[in-house]
Amino acid sequence: MAKYCLLSGLLLLTLLSDRISADDNVEGGNATTTSTRGGKAIFNVVRFPNDACIGSNKFNGTCYTASECSSKSGTAAGACASGFGVCCTFSIACGATSSENNTYAVISSYSTSVDANPCIYTFCRQNANICKLRIDFESMTTSLPQGYEATDDVRTALANSYRLGQCVNDVVKITNPGGPSPPTICGVNTGQHMWVPASSACNQINIDVDTGKTTPRSWTISVKQFECGSTSMPQDDCLQYHTGTSGQFYSFAWDKSVTTLTTTSHTHLASQYYDICFRRERGYCSLCFTPHITSATAATYTSFGVSASGTAASSQSALSSLCGMSAAATTAEGNQDYIEVINLQATIGTTNTAGANKICGQKFSGAAAATVPATACTWSSPFRWGVRFSDSEGLAITATAMAANNVHENEGVGGNGYMGFYMDWWQNKC
Repeated sequence: MAKYCLLSGLLLLTLLSDRISADDNVEGGNATTTSTRGGKAIFNVVRFPNDACIGSNKFNGTCYTASECSSKSGTAAGACASGFGVCCTFSIACGATSSENNTYAVISSYSTSVDANPCIYTFCRQNANICKLRIDFESMTTSLPQGYEATDDVRTALANSYRLGQCVNDVVKITNPGGPSPPTICGVNTGQHMWVPASSACNQINIDVDTGKTTPRSWTISVKQFECGSTSMPQDDCLQYHTGTSGQFYSFAWDKSVTTLTTTSHTHLASQYYDICFRRERGYCSLCFTPHITSATAATYTSFGVSASGTAASSQSALSSLCGMSAAATTAEGNQDYIEVINLQATIGTTNTAGANKICGQKFSGAAAATVPATACTWSSPFRWGVRFSDSEGLAITATAMAANNVHENEGVGGNGYMGFYMDWWQNKC
């Protein structure tokens, strides 16, 4: 007769040898020990789920038996399941394929003479019920996008400005066969993440390196798989997803380690069109934003610089029709970049009033033509921060060149409307 005991959170099933049959199959790991009782062999089968674990190598892994881990070409990194299993971690090299959850792609120092180029990692679904992949760039450094060059003279400034934000050297692409792919990225993207639909044809991370550049490159990328209906993943078409009541987020290629803002410190990527989503927490009704790096001095750069500054040459905020291709813009280099937040307003309290759907400029504010940054909030859910960056930038040669119709994206040759954003966010209770 079978006996069931609860031992350290595991179900310990003790069966006499003549009672074990081929029908005793369950999902998870099975660790078997033997002993004798009354002259008969006793098989103690410990069954445990293949739960997530943290390995001794600091990688996320899956709890398997030692033999399962070995057969899957994983690395046993410490014990799990009260010692009956091992925390099995998975790391693949360029050109390899994995269908295991919590798989890592790691290169601590890329070598143009040794490592494959392009370096392609392929990730396939564990099963047909996997709906999304979360790709975390735990560390990611490749060549920077084309930035503003302070040495440009007036003759070359406009020509170079149209290359701003382009990944002209290294290129990182995530594929999604059968659906839209995430935007191409490059530069420093440590701490960023992407949610990507899991394709039945497998997804790839393709890192194409410009071997003519000697820029140091390294990355640690983790890929997690989520089953359809999981409450941990965004249900909507969100490239990034934040939970909780507060945090930070930033545009791709924003290097958080650089805290002094100058005309050459940061350049946002071109051709970026995606949504950053925030789960509305229970009992919370509004979501607020403010630049992480801010200043009350009008002439000082802050960590928000997205296109032109309203109707004047001075550095200020802009809303609504002055963001995107405004009616006043008559040339292709009109203010093309903006952020879309439905009903964004300057009110911080609990009053929901009419607001703007677009914000841009070189200062962040829910009020138009503000010369110092200010908090702005939205009461419209689902909470989203929509990134709408075009495929090029347009720099006016002087600040006064864009004052009348605001047809260029930045103030003067050295404006900061191409920086991107690094924002704090928080939710407010109802």
